[in-house]
This record gives sequence, structure tokens and C-alpha cells, in this order.
Amino acid sequence: MKPGRYARSGVDTSEADRALARLLLEISPTQAFGAPSELGVGHFAAVIRVGPIQLALTTDGVGTKLLVAQLANRFDTVGIDCVGMNVNDLLCVGATPLAMLDYIAVESADPDVFCQLGRGLAEGAKLAGVSIVGGETAQIPEMLRGAAAGRALDIVGMALGVVPEGELVDGSAVQPGDAVIGIASNGLHSNGYTLARQVLLGRFRIDEFIPELNKTLAEELLRPVQIYVPQLRALREAGIRPRAIAHITGDGLLNLRRVEAAVGFEITELPEPQPIFGLIERVGSVQRAEMRTVFNMGIGLTLVVAEVEVEKTLLTLQGTGLEAWRIGHTVADPERTVRLHPENLAGHSKHFIPG
Repeated sequence: MKPGRYARSGVDTSEADRALARLLLEISPTQAFGAPSELGVGHFAAVIRVGPIQLALTTDGVGTKLLVAQLANRFDTVGIDCVGMNVNDLLCVGATPLAMLDYIAVESADPDVFCQLGRGLAEGAKLAGVSIVGGETAQIPEMLRGAAAGRALDIVGMALGVVPEGELVDGSAVQPGDAVIGIASNGLHSNGYTLARQVLLGRFRIDEFIPELNKTLAEELLRPVQIYVPQLRALREAGIRPRAIAHITGDGLLNLRRVEAAVGFEITELPEPQPIFGLIERVGSVQRAEMRTVFNMGIGLTLVVAEVEVEKTLLTLQGTGLEAWRIGHTVADPERTVRLHPENLAGHSKHFIPG
């Protein structure tokens, strides 16, 4: 089968899966050395028990979105991305985010760049209700090569949260007939940028105003990750306990498959994606199946709730200022297939295909 645009742009997810399997083979035995994970490998965050407390941990970075920041010489939003990518994963196991650490590696320690990074981290922490309690910086010019001379950097976070007793979310409570809710994203978030950059920067300047977007390309590509902590807090306060939560990042709605229950997902309604997705699809001649596999396509977080809670869930979410939709339902399916009926696509593993 001919490789898709994402693989041809340099990101081979199949090869990455094989490499990860080799890594896990080596590190899995460490579960016996300390506090073992309450969840198996493949969840959005790890959960360990320390006495009566369940702690959730996760780590993530911003990826090649940082190359856009370097080209635009603007670093005030990528700190928000770093916080968002981490705390949104914690939410998926039912955790309340508490604190974060950061790691910043740079080609050159520019005080102004560090100030902008710190401003974004602080804004993200405020939105998520977390403390940034420490971190590490490294100047490693020999190891970093960026998109602009002297501006190469990487930023990674690690987040800690607590899961109240009896409130761990792993998807095992999902039943056939439950409803799937989608919550709006804020554009690309922090995934698929290798493909997006290859497509868009081959056609437009980074500072070019794009009428279709009603903003410059840099402004669109640097829109920060939507942090969903306020939405999950509102649901908790309303007494709504989702049976599964999925952060829609790389692999798109295939992230729904990361549940413990033997269910499939019949997606019958899909919101119109933001214009940036249509621009990438059109300019890059990217097939819709690959767009759905690589990007969030306008949905940044999904919930699975009991059908009787749909109306209350939607009203609560909309009360926080974000759009949310009932996009489908679950069915009995041990293969956990995700079917996107409006686009005649189905996903059984890591890719959507027609059918």
C-alpha cells in the first residue's frame, strides 16, 4: 500500500509502534521494582497507588509545532501547549491535575525566549489549576537543529494528578448503547505539524495573511491547545461521571479505542472542522481518511456517558463556553471498531480506511 502523506513527510507511525514495542519489552519488568501501574500500557496516563492515594502521572511535549514558533519568532503560546497536552491526558483517567515539571532544552539560552516560554507555562498553569513546582534546562547546541539559527529548542512537561477513590476512569464501565460526546478543539492543537508544515509552508509564508483563515498562517498554527480542566470540573460539580474520556490527539477519533470495554463506536454526526483542516486537505491533496487519522478535525476531547445523561452533559459543557455535540453511540464489538458514518470510514487499528 502506498504510504500516506504523513509517512512521506517523515512520520512513520507503524515503524514507531514497532520501536515502542521493543522499548516496552525492556522496561515492563520494572513494574516489579516499585509502585506498579493500576492500568496497563496504552492509557493516556499511568496511575499508581501510594497507600490510600491514587496518583496519576503523564509526560508529553509540544512536538514540531516548536518549529513554527521558531520561524515566527514567537514563543508565548507553546508553554500553554505543554501544559495542555499533559493535563488533558490526566483528565482521561479521572484525575484532578495538581502539579507539573518542565524540561527545556535549547540551542542558545535567550532570556527573551525563556520569558515568553515562562509566560505561556504560567498561563497554561492558571487555566489548568496546577502549580509548576520545578524543572530542568539544558543548553545542548550540538544536539539541536531548528528552523531558524540560534532558536532551536524543545519543551517537555510531566504532570501529576490525584484520582479520588472509586473514580478511576479506564473505560471498563462503558456499555453498548452509551452516548459519545465530542467537545470542540481550538484548531490543530499540537499534533500533525510535520504534515501541516510540509503542506502549508510549501505554499504560504509563515507571516502571510490567509483569507480562508482570517488571520496569518503563524497566528493560526500557534493557536494553543484547548485545556479541558474547567469542563471536567463543571461535569464533576454537576454530578456527571463519564464512563470513558479520550484526548483526541494523533490518531484522531481512533483514540476512542483506548477503552477497556469490548465496544465499538458508531459515529453518526460530525461537526464541521475548522477552516485550517480544509486548507491542509485541499492544498496538500490529503485523503480524508488520513486527515481523520492524523488530526483532531475539530474535536479535542470525547466523553462516553450514559444515554440518560446526554442532555445534562451537553448543557453543562456548553455552559463553560465550549461547543459540544452528541456525535454517536457505542455498540457491542470486541474489535472496538470506530465507524465514521458521515464519511464512510472505519478504523480497526491505527488508521481509518474507507468502508
